[in-house]
Amino acid sequence: MEGEEEIWINEDASGHVVSHYEIPSIALRQLGDPEDFIRALELIDKKEDLIEITDLSFEVRSGRAIFHLEADFIDARKLLFITGRNKPIFAEVTGADPDKLDSIMGDIDFRFEGAIPAFDRVVSPDEIFPSVVSKRPKMLGSAAFKYTIHLPSRVRENNAHLVSDDGKTVSWNFKLQDYFENPMAMSFRADLPIPWWAWLLLALLILGMSGLIWRLKRRKSAL
Repeated sequence: MEGEEEIWINEDASGHVVSHYEIPSIALRQLGDPEDFIRALELIDKKEDLIEITDLSFEVRSGRAIFHLEADFIDARKLLFITGRNKPIFAEVTGADPDKLDSIMGDIDFRFEGAIPAFDRVVSPDEIFPSVVSKRPKMLGSAAFKYTIHLPSRVRENNAHLVSDDGKTVSWNFKLQDYFENPMAMSFRADLPIPWWAWLLLALLILGMSGLIWRLKRRKSAL
């Protein structure tokens, strides 16, 4: 079992996401029919204006279910609301147990702590495996889940396995056999991105204030 998610977030909170999973058929039984997954996601794509799916496939090949999704979104801060309000539709169309779906998506919390963007996510993949695998996690061998987030600003606190030199990209790589008893936890706090026009506005404000002070001084000197 392999999984990889990569997200790019721009300064205006728009962005792009790529999600790719290869799941053995023994785990697929817990999730449902791939064709139903595609149909549910296509319905959600038509319904939502804030997200657009650009590439979508889910096929069974050589005993493995291979899922691939790419999508553009308008506002990263609203992704959780989109997911939450469409969960009933997804569960109805696929017939999948919502708890099993949550085991892959995880418990995600994106919020602002004052002016600081904060992100926490906990994933428990053991829920989608039959008990025989949970009792013998070494059966998974080198299987891993990898998560990468590209941010418009530097991260502050984080528990990432790898942070880029510029501090704007964080990555986690979890070996699945090591995370059956201890769920995969990800977190970071980031600087608030300041758009270019804000710096221009600040510069103009400083220039305006400097000019006003200079004129006041000249007037005071004339008196």
